[in-house]
Amino acid sequence: MIRAIVAGLCVLLSSLGQGLPCRADIASVGGVTVISGTDLDCYLETRGGATYISVPGTREWALAESTQDYHPMPVGRVAEAIRAINYPIQPLEVLVVILPVPRRQIPESSAEGRVIFLSPGRVGYPEEHIHYIVAHELGHVVQHTLMPESRQDLWARYEGLRGLDLSDLGARTGHAYRAAEIFAEDFRVLFGGDLARCGGNIENHELEAPDEVSGLKEFMLSLASEWEGRIRISAFPNPFRSKVVFEAFTLGDAGRPVEVMVFDTVGRKIRDLGRAETGSAFLVWDGRDEGNSPVAPGVYFVHIAAGDQSRFVKLIRR
Repeated sequence: MIRAIVAGLCVLLSSLGQGLPCRADIASVGGVTVISGTDLDCYLETRGGATYISVPGTREWALAESTQDYHPMPVGRVAEAIRAINYPIQPLEVLVVILPVPRRQIPESSAEGRVIFLSPGRVGYPEEHIHYIVAHELGHVVQHTLMPESRQDLWARYEGLRGLDLSDLGARTGHAYRAAEIFAEDFRVLFGGDLARCGGNIENHELEAPDEVSGLKEFMLSLASEWEGRIRISAFPNPFRSKVVFEAFTLGDAGRPVEVMVFDTVGRKIRDLGRAETGSAFLVWDGRDEGNSPVAPGVYFVHIAAGDQSRFVKLIRR
């Protein structure tokens, strides 16, 4: 769990410009962090002559072994595609990984949770292709995070707006008939930039164009509003000198336990403030670490976790 929290903290630090070096292989755009090149080294491991990539929040993937040249997507182009997205993706804290070679099992680009893997091409990708793929995969992240399979109420509303029976569509063969693919394509057309939409309409040409479906855009935007309201944390006073009081709680599920921890700017755990079983926590940090020594003045982050939900808040110690 700590590894996943540290990864999320690294994403947050990049977006805030704190504690992480900003080299040419890293870009931070609207809450989305893009990494490639040597910055992937910490996620790579070689065993038995094969190289594996393991990013927190995803499964481990074996990378393809090939002497053929590949052309990874340029960081700058990917960042441009993200900037063109007209959707509030910042709270989702997305990580985009630009792969140097494809994965063995899935050679194409894909999304897993809040992580996007962008596969290289045998030749350089055209700019519009990069925009298309990035917008589509961000659509998958939005669906995974904001409208998972467990939210049948949201899927029912989506089906009603779309005028579809997705279970019936899913019985057909073909990538374009999968519910998640329809959602990702709707997202690309409704919220992607001009280049992401330049190839025409959605992949499944049998379906109505998403920008002609009344209420669909508003529904997808409402998903982000719901996410923002699911978890709350406040800290006062902030900045602080001797101690800071946290009030943390979740909405909609008061029985979900809440855990609160403090980290420094390089992702080291400073203090575990405990666990509340009631869905809320009212805790005090006295500015000391696990060894009861006062921490130095500077920037720290408190992390609240409740089930699969999490959030950070920035603290400043005077």
